[in-house]
Amino acid sequence: MTGAERREAILEAAVAEIARNGFAGATTAEIARRAGISQPYVFRFFPTKKELSLAVIDRCLTRILRDWESAVPRPGETRLQTLGRTYVESLGQRRAELMVHLHGYASAEDPDIAAAMRHHLARVYRYVVHQAERDGHENPYAAASDFIGDGFLINAAMAIGLESELRPEEWHAICAADKVARVDDLLQRAPA
Repeated sequence: MTGAERREAILEAAVAEIARNGFAGATTAEIARRAGISQPYVFRFFPTKKELSLAVIDRCLTRILRDWESAVPRPGETRLQTLGRTYVESLGQRRAELMVHLHGYASAEDPDIAAAMRHHLARVYRYVVHQAERDGHENPYAAASDFIGDGFLINAAMAIGLESELRPEEWHAICAADKVARVDDLLQRAPA
């Protein structure tokens, strides 16, 4: 395994561990176990747990923008509709990353984590504002705020399995995708 592959394995393991236990509860010993390497080897790539945590935040939040930048609109779809569709379509495969986002907000008492989350949320907001401007929204800042607010609701729904509590018409008012935020989905996708 190359150094780049080991680094990737550590990040994947850290995403799963942080998704399950949060930033404070995740241990480098468990991350190393998940990655199939020794704990000291983790520190060769990330000298501190904080540096690893910040790399995980960067990875998870940068993926959203990368996915959006490569998204292809369907005929008649606005840019914001494309972003929303792309995000929702990836929810099932990205539950652990979504949980990292939520743990990041919950761990904002740590100034470094708060700064990283602020930086990435500002990047996402500015990107959405730009897409709303390109769509010709009269108030692109309000459109971006509404769009991101809907995203936060979808993220919270995924975290707790809200779809299980709602009637289909209630769920569809929040999210067009079915069977992504049910309690059963949480149990099936829970990181080991």
